[in-house]
Formats: sequence, structure tokens, C-alpha cells
Amino acid sequence: MKTGDYSLSGANIVILAKNHNPSIVAKEWLGQKEIIKEDIVNFTHTPLFSLVETTNFNLIVDPNRLQISVKKVIPENIENLPKIIETYITKLPETPYAAIGFNYSYRITMGGRSLKDIFSFDDKILRKIFSNDYRLGVTVHFTVRDFVVQVNLQPPNEELKANLNFHFGSENSEEI
Repeated sequence: MKTGDYSLSGANIVILAKNHNPSIVAKEWLGQKEIIKEDIVNFTHTPLFSLVETTNFNLIVDPNRLQISVKKVIPENIENLPKIIETYITKLPETPYAAIGFNYSYRITMGGRSLKDIFSFDDKILRKIFSNDYRLGVTVHFTVRDFVVQVNLQPPNEELKANLNFHFGSENSEEI
């Protein structure tokens, strides 16, 4: 890869609610409601949480949170991720949903550069404060429409890890 190449390494969507019901998330229910349309390869079902695993996705539900993550980062799975969430929440409209978060992780090839070079920090001062071999990360917060966005750039070795979180919260479940 040349400098600046990047690739998506992970994606998930999180739905927060005042009371998800993990015990409703059974293999049969997911199939009947056409939420998960592929074969379930691993399933754990308890009153406190449910875990569903397919070849392409992981779904975890506990009383406060629903999270679906892609296991294989391919375009088809990225496109299906919000469709699965949308189907799930439309099948349970009585659930008091409170927030939604879209999370994406990228690997970025740095080609020998570091964040301190890119952001032009005074290296002498930072070496004095920390040590000669410090590494620098960055967290940036900003808003886009009704979403609060957090970008977290983790100190690189050869590849920079960039995590993006788009968060939208509302007292009105229908806005989620």
C-alpha cells in the first residue's frame, strides 16, 4: 500500500433503549420476523442477554443495548447492517429506544509518517513531557446534522487505527 491507503476493518451499529428484552431474541423469532436471514452458527439465550452469531454478523442484546457487528467486512455486509437494525426495531416498536450509534474502524497506512508530523506538534516539548519514544493519538468531536461524531486516531505502528462513532440520541423513540 502506498501512503494514505485505507481500508475499513470493522463496523457495527448500536441501539440504546430504556428496556430491550433479550429473552425475546430467540433463533425462531429472528427467523420468523426475517431479521436474520442467514444460518445461525452460534446462539446463547439467557434472561439477561442474547448472543447470535452467523457467518457474517454478531448480534448482542442486553436490557440496555442492541449491537450488531459485521464479522466479514465486505460491501454486501456493510449494506445489510442497517437493514437488519431497521427490521429489528420495526418489529419491536413498543421498545423505548433512546439512541443510535454507527461505528466504523479503519486502518490507514502511514508510510513512515506519524500524527505528530501531520499535525505539526512541537516535538521538543512533548519529548520533555513524556519521553523520546512517545506516540501521539488524537480524539476529535464535532456535530454533523443531529449526530455527535467522535473520531479517535490511535497511535500508529505501521498503520493508523481510526475509529469513528456517529451518535444520535432522542427522547422520542420514533426519531431513532
